[in-house]
Amino acid sequence: MGYDVIVVGGGIGGLTVAALLSARGMNTCLLERQSQVGGCIARVEFAGYHFEPGMGLYTDFGPGGIYEKLFSELPVDAPEATLLRSPYIVRQADGTDVKLATDDHYSINGGPATVAERLEESIKASGGNVRLNSPVLRLAYDESGRAIGVDLLSGERVFAKRAIVSNLTVWDTYGKLVGLNRTPPEIRKQLNTLRGRGAYLVYASIEEAAVARLPSERMRVEDSAGEFTVAISTAPAGTRAVTFQTETDVESWFTYQSSEEDYEEWDQAALASFWTRLHAALPELGSDVEIIETANPRTFYDLTRRKLGMVLGCEETSQPLDSPTFLPNLFMVGDTISAKARLESVIETAVALANELSGHD
Repeated sequence: MGYDVIVVGGGIGGLTVAALLSARGMNTCLLERQSQVGGCIARVEFAGYHFEPGMGLYTDFGPGGIYEKLFSELPVDAPEATLLRSPYIVRQADGTDVKLATDDHYSINGGPATVAERLEESIKASGGNVRLNSPVLRLAYDESGRAIGVDLLSGERVFAKRAIVSNLTVWDTYGKLVGLNRTPPEIRKQLNTLRGRGAYLVYASIEEAAVARLPSERMRVEDSAGEFTVAISTAPAGTRAVTFQTETDVESWFTYQSSEEDYEEWDQAALASFWTRLHAALPELGSDVEIIETANPRTFYDLTRRKLGMVLGCEETSQPLDSPTFLPNLFMVGDTISAKARLESVIETAVALANELSGHD
């Protein structure tokens, strides 16, 4: 089976490219290994609670913003977003709270997964294809070494007439999709200099009494160990869902556990340490917060197969690789080639790539 463009990966970058190209009349197929789209922003639900997968802060939903520009071309409506009702608070290490301006910060109704789902809907409405549960193994090449499509885990080969877009990380694009044996030495060297970041998340329930004691439902908290964010999801009166997120080293989650028992001990130790840190920085929580689930780099690896479960893009001190690759018909999109690992930045990069592929100004 053949298409004009194949997009590998249903994260927000791949979905944006596929939605725009499909709306512009190109025969496009998006291949996603999971049973739902969204990647790192896919829906997170435990025990009946819907959790915010990140900081809960989104920009560019106003007039002339990237979402208005994107969805103006698509046959579906943009998700509803509302300006934050409460200020965004930074709690400094000395306990001082600083209020940040939130004139351009929005909360997406239904969470960021709604953006991904609308884009999936748009692809289908424009005649494009979204194939879930379709893991891609590698690129397929002809005898001259030109990439002609992709090989699926099922044994099927899918052909691309014009382009292949990888929504994998830069490491996985070259290490898995292209193959390191086919990757030029200078790119392999550059990949070794790039560093990614991992996330450790605690999904919990929180009583309204504790929410009322906190200075805001969106916070960044600084302490001697670094910083973490707080995002409380909207819900009917009563118990709410809250996501606590902090950065974590990735290698240690894969290096020091020789068995499942070792991993469980490591995870419990990390949780105990973070829980102590959390209550020290936010004494307002008291006993009105209860752990439901955790997520770490191993969790994200299992869900997305991103190298070492890195989900926060490349470190800002690194120079990510560009969207075009050494193969003339292979391009990259996603948080590891965007200026920032934020939803709006990934979408902007994806829009630029879609314009390039379709010759759109």
